[in-house]
Amino acid sequence: MRRFLLISCILWFSMVWGKLIAQPSLPEFCNTNDSLGMYNITLEFSKNTVSGLLILKKTSDSTFRLILNAEMGPKLLDMELLPNEYKTIYAYKKLNKRRILKTFYIDFASLTGILTRNKAYNIDYSRLSTDFTYDLGKKNKIIYSSEPATTRINSGKMEDENSINTIFYYFYDSSTSGISSMKLEHQHFRMVILLKKINL
Repeated sequence: MRRFLLISCILWFSMVWGKLIAQPSLPEFCNTNDSLGMYNITLEFSKNTVSGLLILKKTSDSTFRLILNAEMGPKLLDMELLPNEYKTIYAYKKLNKRRILKTFYIDFASLTGILTRNKAYNIDYSRLSTDFTYDLGKKNKIIYSSEPATTRINSGKMEDENSINTIFYYFYDSSTSGISSMKLEHQHFRMVILLKKINL
């Protein structure tokens, strides 16, 4: 039994610069055991602000269906998220632009863990944070950061070789320790997404 516990501890910890740090559970909005997630969403893009309901439905181990409904009910976006691509089932005309659809795909493929699943990562430890960096190819990467001595991710950022493209902020419910809300800020054009989880 002791040997089993020792092996388990070794599997869950990594040695970084002579320090033991716990590997975090990456902040996927839909956990591997969840088939459905629902969120209140506020979307600001260009000169538009939209509030409504976002539904993320897991259709397989590596595929999610994303449905965005406006507050008054009409569907604004319906797309399928796959490991290397997306399929647009429906998009309202103001959202039906390649740049916006691709941004939605990258954002939510990151949040659901599709982009990082089964990918190797590097760990960098500093006095201020522990960073977990995933190489996404084509000089793109996503970096998750946690404070020292905690396994809880506080933020993430999408980068290319030149700059930061998107910053993710994670907010946790103190009673459940689960993610309660998120904020995504795009750096190169005006698009901010606020998400608040609805507990089912």
